[in-house]
Amino acid sequence: REITGCEAVMVGRAAQGNPWIFRQLTQYLKTGERLPGPTMEERKEIILRHLDMLLKFKGDYVGQREMRKHATWYTRGIKGNAELRVLFNKAETREDFLRILNKMK
Repeated sequence: REITGCEAVMVGRAAQGNPWIFRQLTQYLKTGERLPGPTMEERKEIILRHLDMLLKFKGDYVGQREMRKHATWYTRGIKGNAELRVLFNKAETREDFLRILNKMK
């Protein structure tokens, strides 16, 4: 912003699967400090919270299927992501998602 004089910055797709980007950006703009990424526990918590909201608003069938892509976005960049992606894309129940989350370390 200092170099270009712009008044705003757009986040866009960087927020998909990365809601932590907003706290990271806020901290960086305030202090110049780069915060670490989310812990595995934070990732698990947000996946489960997001899943439960989708199930509530879209029902079991649609909610679980929509959650598949979101879960893979939330785990982007972590060790074992490819295996998790395969598992998430096969998940058909909330219990399936819980089993996968319990495997995440």
